[in-house]
Amino acid sequence: MKTRTSAEERNMIYSEEKSGGLAVPVIAILLAIAGILAALVATAGQHGSAGRVWLPPARQQGAGK
Repeated sequence: MKTRTSAEERNMIYSEEKSGGLAVPVIAILLAIAGILAALVATAGQHGSAGRVWLPPARQQGAGK
């Protein structure tokens, strides 16, 4: 008859928690992606100044410079 080591006993005790612990970060990432997509869809129809890029005025070059 084989006796269990303490490492094997710990794996048996905590094996159930490991499988459930992976679901929480995956759900959080999916919710973040859904939120970003919802924000993009909500602002897609607006054509305000958010899409404009500021460019500095062009420098005029002198004749002898």
